[in-house]
Amino acid sequence: MTDQIYPSPDLGDDQIVRMVSGLRPCRRGGLRIESERFGQKTVIHNYGQGGCGVTIGFGCAALVLDLVRHEAEAKEPIGILGGGVTGLTVATELLNAGFPVRVYASRWTDQTTSNVAGALWLPTGIEPGDSPEQRAQLDWILQTSRTRFATIDRARFGVEELPVFEPACAPFCPEYFRPGTIDDPTPLDRLPLSGPVRSGRCFKTDFIHTPRFLDELLKDINATGGDTVTTEFSTLEAIRNLPERVLINCLALGSRSLFGDDRVYPAYGMLVHMKPQRLGYICHDGYKYLFPREDALILGGCFVPDRWDTEPDDSIGREIIDHHRRFFSEAEPQFGCA
Repeated sequence: MTDQIYPSPDLGDDQIVRMVSGLRPCRRGGLRIESERFGQKTVIHNYGQGGCGVTIGFGCAALVLDLVRHEAEAKEPIGILGGGVTGLTVATELLNAGFPVRVYASRWTDQTTSNVAGALWLPTGIEPGDSPEQRAQLDWILQTSRTRFATIDRARFGVEELPVFEPACAPFCPEYFRPGTIDDPTPLDRLPLSGPVRSGRCFKTDFIHTPRFLDELLKDINATGGDTVTTEFSTLEAIRNLPERVLINCLALGSRSLFGDDRVYPAYGMLVHMKPQRLGYICHDGYKYLFPREDALILGGCFVPDRWDTEPDDSIGREIIDHHRRFFSEAEPQFGCA
């Protein structure tokens, strides 16, 4: 750490642009990455990423690629169901490996849940699974994804390393750092923020500006010969009628109804988008956080399991704003992390 003191954000009502909400695609029992036969077709499932689809997308795609190589002929066309970050990272890795792909989706980039949020490279909002094998698989996915992020054009894809400041009262989750992909936090007697003196901790990780990240993934898919089709699947029969023999299911929450997986559930999240402010840091306290995305200062959030509606909740939004105002105006111990 340096002696730099970072500025406080402007959290006035005149800075508020909108309140938005979305559903994280979670799965009880952890990720599902495996093959399943449907008559003459093979479906490779890839869902359950929860709130960290950007964080683990490339690692999951590497496992999917291994399954495709086992199930498909060389250069056989592959169909991908879903145009969120999970589907786009799979399409990117398959194209890089020489497989022609066609991505089927009802929504693209700026219409997806991933586009609304800010993406901190941290494995939050996902169930690690119940067995040591599942935990080991997630660790491998994290390590693979972290390595892959180091190979992309970070400026073009909107990836930058930022310090993350957590107050001392925030919950500490050692599992976020377990595979060694992120250095453990450093305790600080004072967080280097202007305003009240507050103890805490700091670590550094990547922040991904999701609109640019998703747009660049889609551009690369189109530039390398990938095909995209706008469509919506309401029945399994419609999927069976697709021309590709091998399909990758990245439909997230749609896997519950289409493929009968009742372990899939939504986790409702709320965000407040404010006018952009280049602060140079992130504040993080569980599901309360401040992300300086290039097109918006994002305040979050909440994690409400099994809530299916997608309407913004004004009361939650106001509580998010009030939480962050307290953080930058009240000294310890009056400020609470709740």
